[in-house]
Amino acid sequence: MKIAFIGHVCVDVNVVRGATEVFYGGGVIHGAVTSARLGANPTVITKCAAEARAHFTSLHDTAIEAHFLPSQSSTSIRNVYPSENPDDRQSSLISRADPFSAADVASVEAHVVHVNPLWFGEFPVDLLPQLKRRAEVLAGDAQGFLRRAGPDGAMSYEDLEGKHEILPIFDVFKVDAKEARILTGGDDVRQAARAVHALGPRIVILTHAGGVCVFDGREHFESPFTGFTLEGRTGRGDTCTAAFLVAMHRTGLGEAAALAAEVTSRKMQYRGPYRG
Repeated sequence: MKIAFIGHVCVDVNVVRGATEVFYGGGVIHGAVTSARLGANPTVITKCAAEARAHFTSLHDTAIEAHFLPSQSSTSIRNVYPSENPDDRQSSLISRADPFSAADVASVEAHVVHVNPLWFGEFPVDLLPQLKRRAEVLAGDAQGFLRRAGPDGAMSYEDLEGKHEILPIFDVFKVDAKEARILTGGDDVRQAARAVHALGPRIVILTHAGGVCVFDGREHFESPFTGFTLEGRTGRGDTCTAAFLVAMHRTGLGEAAALAAEVTSRKMQYRGPYRG
């Protein structure tokens, strides 16, 4: 199974219990490493400054094919966790790499393409139909379509203008509880998953503090997370989505949701991507 992950790598500056740690990651790294350790054949298409490339060692260590496109700067985000709640995260954009263009993704072709941007504008929505034609399954993460950076870098979530036209492009769309509430106004997990599905994607993955809920328009498939550390929180949704995308290619949605929750629970015990 060939799966392509598109999005910026990121210099994460994480502040947990007052201690600061710099980590070279990003959603595409968490997703690609997870999929590779589950037996898929991942490719990463990303952008960062040339001098930063050597720091993203997780891709090299896992022998993942990575295409680093040129950019004058790299995306860097500061994440502060002020409490023990893993969903209580305050993020600010320190710097950003260049957005993707049509030429950047013209050669992408895979069974599954997962669009996993970190901020709104990183991956222009008008490029989605182009990718849709080049994949059997087009997946996307809500974060990069709802999370916006203000002039001071502070990041906040806003509803997606044109969501009724954009979300039907996706075969699989991943949201967390906060993003689902922004899109639909709902807090109940099952109802929120239904409401996001009503906006158009074929399958919805909704992660929350307690686990994962998948809805395909007919049934809910739910599986719990079995624990976490705040240090392991970064990459939760990216790991869950990647595991689900690999598993759904091989088995039913219920089994895929269960495997995604299991893999994500293991990953949330430590910093960095899933170790297998």
